[in-house]
Amino acid sequence: MLRERRVKKRKLRFLLFLVVAFLLLLLILHRQIIQGVFSPTTKGVYYHIETEEKAVTFTFDVVWEPGETGRILEILDRYNIRATFFLTGTWVRYNPDLAREILLRGHEIGHHGYSHKRLTEQEDKGLAAEFALMEETLREELQVRTVLFRPPYGEVDQRLFNFASEQGYTTVLWSIDPHDWLNPGVDKIISRVLKNAHNGAIILFHTNATQAVEALPVIIQSLKMKGYQIIPFTQLMATGKG
Repeated sequence: MLRERRVKKRKLRFLLFLVVAFLLLLLILHRQIIQGVFSPTTKGVYYHIETEEKAVTFTFDVVWEPGETGRILEILDRYNIRATFFLTGTWVRYNPDLAREILLRGHEIGHHGYSHKRLTEQEDKGLAAEFALMEETLREELQVRTVLFRPPYGEVDQRLFNFASEQGYTTVLWSIDPHDWLNPGVDKIISRVLKNAHNGAIILFHTNATQAVEALPVIIQSLKMKGYQIIPFTQLMATGKG
């Protein structure tokens, strides 16, 4: 009997461990991918643009290589769309020709951190190093400097925002996230974008998401049918109130 009780207790402890581990995993995933549509938590960050213009912007996070960047550029060209690409420095170093192609095709670029670290967890010295490395990379590989910044994982606090602002950067997040990198299905990606479309929307995509590439033509055509312009972020920003 005592042995049976001990075995039962071990099983219960193991089940409890599994439940706790599962809840922690859910918390981590929530932290990384769930961003409120209209729940800005940091003053000064752009989650959308307040505008009366029926216009939205496509933004692409470029982290994993080489991804579907080439296919995305072809689709955007086909529909005469210009977008905003947020690049990591390591990606630019490994894919300089593709990075140049983004610029040559008329798209704008932003800074997405040099190595995709969680910048809110960095000390001031680490932050300065990340920004300096990114600026050096863009200067050496593309001969450009950007004033747009999107923090990795969308994680930003007032300290990071203030640091970026002092360096001359505009911090840009999003108001529509179809969670394309999770491959939820082409139809779900399309539905999530179109159901939440609104004036001044900043729409998040990832260049490594194959399903997003397949969804793009339908999203573009549907938005145009609804009367939306699809323009780069800085152009959308210029339409904003005030």
